[in-house]
Amino acid sequence: MSGVVIIGAGPGIGLSVARRFAREGWSVAVVARSEVKLTAVAESLAGVPVFARAADSTDETALRSALDAVSERIGVPDVVVYNAAVIRADLPGELSVAGHQDAWAVNVVGAITAAAHVAPAMARRGSGSFIITGGMPEPKPAYVSLSLGKAGVRALVGLLDEQYGPAGVHVATVTVDGPVAPGTAFDPDDIAEHYWRLHTQPRHRWEREVVHSTHGRARAAEEAGADSIVADLVGAWQTAFDDRRWSDIVSLFAEDAVFQGLTPSLLVGPAEISAYYHAVPNGFRATAKVLHATALGDGIVAGFADATFTTPTSEPRPIRLSIIAQRIADRWLIRQYHAAALS
Repeated sequence: MSGVVIIGAGPGIGLSVARRFAREGWSVAVVARSEVKLTAVAESLAGVPVFARAADSTDETALRSALDAVSERIGVPDVVVYNAAVIRADLPGELSVAGHQDAWAVNVVGAITAAAHVAPAMARRGSGSFIITGGMPEPKPAYVSLSLGKAGVRALVGLLDEQYGPAGVHVATVTVDGPVAPGTAFDPDDIAEHYWRLHTQPRHRWEREVVHSTHGRARAAEEAGADSIVADLVGAWQTAFDDRRWSDIVSLFAEDAVFQGLTPSLLVGPAEISAYYHAVPNGFRATAKVLHATALGDGIVAGFADATFTTPTSEPRPIRLSIIAQRIADRWLIRQYHAAALS
């Protein structure tokens, strides 16, 4: 069973991230300095087995010990979310040296400790995600220590990506540009979707930073961007086509999808789409490139791609694909597909 550990678990983003991964059937482990917070998080995840361990993220020995205990319980985590932070207002020169050091220890050094402890094991396994909650996309004089800390987080993500990315570890930050509160543009449940999407991104689409800003509640079309959504769907279609995995292609379509291939027939639904692909002769392969994509509305995107079909014995056949996709139950599925020959 897959496992996620959240360091700095609390009633906001930490709890929402725990819920998001638990919804997928994952094991959940939470680490926080406060036993009270751990108890509250565990109680809020009613019906979900939660392994809780108290540790201060600035205490290297305690944090490493907590992570060892987590690994003993759920194995090497598939995802580690570092969510600890010191958030306070302070003007230039207002905070003492000790105050800056304390803030830096939580905002940056704790993340270094956690990454150094779990990322090597992820790299040996060849997979995993290490995601840090960030903030302050632009430095603000009213939040000096936080601005410096979050700049440090960006630098750290780059360094960790350089070291562990080639071995299959996705290192990223979710930058939250505003106060987190339920029912607002910064609803923690909306923000939690970023963490799940980052972990499930195919490697060729990895992002190092996602910014959750004031453009309204995050939706998947805004999170991933229409380009990423369409590229992922077209890429999955091409791979499955080349491997003749017709059931995988059909799984990309909604139950009531409308399909117009290179035959005159208008098809509707999985059964008819499956029959279409099962009639494709052996030897056909496809290459595809997304030309343009756009968000049409909340949870709806559209895009165009050029594709070329080839066989060992025939001339390449270029076509233009157009698709409309919709977010349905946390998945993007094709609702309308049209192929037109270009020559």
